[in-house]
Amino acid sequence: MLISVIIPVYNVEQYLVQCVESVLCQTYANMEVILVDDGSTDNSAHICDMFAKRDDRVVVVHKPNGGQSDARNVGLGLAKGQYILFIDSDDFWADPKDLALLMDEALKTPKCDFIGFNCSYYYSDDRVVKWVKYDDSLHHTISSSQCIEKLVASGTFPMSACMKLIKRESIQRKVEFIKGLYSEDIPWFVDLLHKTQCCRFVNHYMYMYRRGVSTSITSSFSQKKFNDLLAIFKQGVDGMYSDWNDSSRDALYSFWAYELCILRAMTGFMNGGDRRRILKELYNYNWLFKYNLNPKVRRVALMRKLLGDGITNYILHIYLKTRLS
Repeated sequence: MLISVIIPVYNVEQYLVQCVESVLCQTYANMEVILVDDGSTDNSAHICDMFAKRDDRVVVVHKPNGGQSDARNVGLGLAKGQYILFIDSDDFWADPKDLALLMDEALKTPKCDFIGFNCSYYYSDDRVVKWVKYDDSLHHTISSSQCIEKLVASGTFPMSACMKLIKRESIQRKVEFIKGLYSEDIPWFVDLLHKTQCCRFVNHYMYMYRRGVSTSITSSFSQKKFNDLLAIFKQGVDGMYSDWNDSSRDALYSFWAYELCILRAMTGFMNGGDRRRILKELYNYNWLFKYNLNPKVRRVALMRKLLGDGITNYILHIYLKTRLS
């Protein structure tokens, strides 16, 4: 089966060669690699063209800058494979056998709309830290609604589009990325779960997620990132799909409670007036803390009860700063 690998590219000349070569060297060779140059101003566009000349599996699109979501959607529109994979252009795959291993998993469960796999964090000093393991109950095919509950209960909710092998026919059910938005993977993954029937997750640490680089959207705080996450949060809570069953709805509320914790932590980067104004708005959603299926939310809810909102916000902010560093 043909796999379409979609790689949005923007000013990543330092990392792009490693990213693309980690895909092209896979022992599973039946793929097309779609490089979407999103208006790069460095040498990235030239590197993309170099790969297209060297390997006829590579397709290059040059377009004006529209952001990662727009680039991904352009790649989706061109994809011809039965399966879709996304890779961020500053990341890479760990081993040449990874894709073959993943396709073996797909052949075992052909009815799955998507298979999630795991990642490791890769640091500039060559440290590799594995992300948390998925619960054993997720290794077998389950419904998307069961998946929501088990992911939230285990404290893992892997939004990243880059950690999933997806049937193209499943993602064509109008599951697209919202253009111009940071944290676009969050509503995309919730929408994917809503529009698919079944899935599974495997603890194969295939994806190398580069940390601590300027190209990563999680590398620093900005007002734009905060505003986008706040808009996603409000839409997710206030615009909850009406056809979720009760247990899935409760689990998703617990997930949004976790995002509320992140938003509270981010207010620590703001000046006093803006911080007080935003926190007043966020406190209107404190009712979410009663949905504590997520173990992290349970801990924050207890902290609020013992220490109050102010100290809890401060602790969350310090924790977030250590995660960004």
